[in-house]
Amino acid sequence: MLMSDLRHGDPSPELPKERKSRSVAVWGSAGSGKTMLAINLAFELTRFNQRVLLIDLDTKRPSIASWLGINDGSPGITATMRLARTSRLQIDDVLMLAAELRFGSSKLDILTGISSPLRWQEVRIEDLKQLLATVSEHFDLIIFDLNDELGEAESFNLTSVNQAQTTRWLMESSDLVLAAFVADAVGINRFLFDLTAINREVWPVANRVSSRNLGKSASKQLRELLAHFTTFPMRAELPVDGASCDASIANARPLFLESPSAKLTLAIRSLATEILDECA
Repeated sequence: MLMSDLRHGDPSPELPKERKSRSVAVWGSAGSGKTMLAINLAFELTRFNQRVLLIDLDTKRPSIASWLGINDGSPGITATMRLARTSRLQIDDVLMLAAELRFGSSKLDILTGISSPLRWQEVRIEDLKQLLATVSEHFDLIIFDLNDELGEAESFNLTSVNQAQTTRWLMESSDLVLAAFVADAVGINRFLFDLTAINREVWPVANRVSSRNLGKSASKQLRELLAHFTTFPMRAELPVDGASCDASIANARPLFLESPSAKLTLAIRSLATEILDECA
């Protein structure tokens, strides 16, 4: 594993034993920046003394492990699904199968995604339900990085292996859904189009906000568009910062380590604070 700055430090603060985790699904179209958001949001939440589990459930293009330099062959989600299928999954199994990244007095547990696109059928709703029940009293927050495709709205079958159906179930069962989109004409159009297929409240998160794409009043235009076409207020505006994101991937480090004072980092931190207030 890379990320030399994420090494063992002081133990994380003890948390109450009796608690039920809250779940946050991060969704968006391909190229929306949802994985960047999920990764950095998870790290920011741990810095607020939250015990966080980040799960890569993008069964089309899983990329959390690649972004964070997790190259030790962590079995991740497929192994937990296999144990859940045999009703033998325990919290110790999840902790053993997850990649653990430590930094200072905090740590983040990560269940990496499927190892091959051909294995998407192994991620089933009924097994995910068991996984979530297993971790619900151990973690404060669970962050999902989801597929972009939603498919057709249809009744759920817990034994289904439909990718879109699994994504829909996760979105509908999560406490919060962050809907990421690129703040340009194409990204906004895709976002508004996709909203018609969602039957729940979401928190819109505009990514790569720039006056170059939307003019000098970019923030005002975004908020007016949402107010006109949706009932959801803007929750976060993430500025364009390709240099920080490129460095984060190249060095396999989250933004708070790579670019601690960048506006993008601070915007995600502010969003993390809002989520904690909502989940309190």
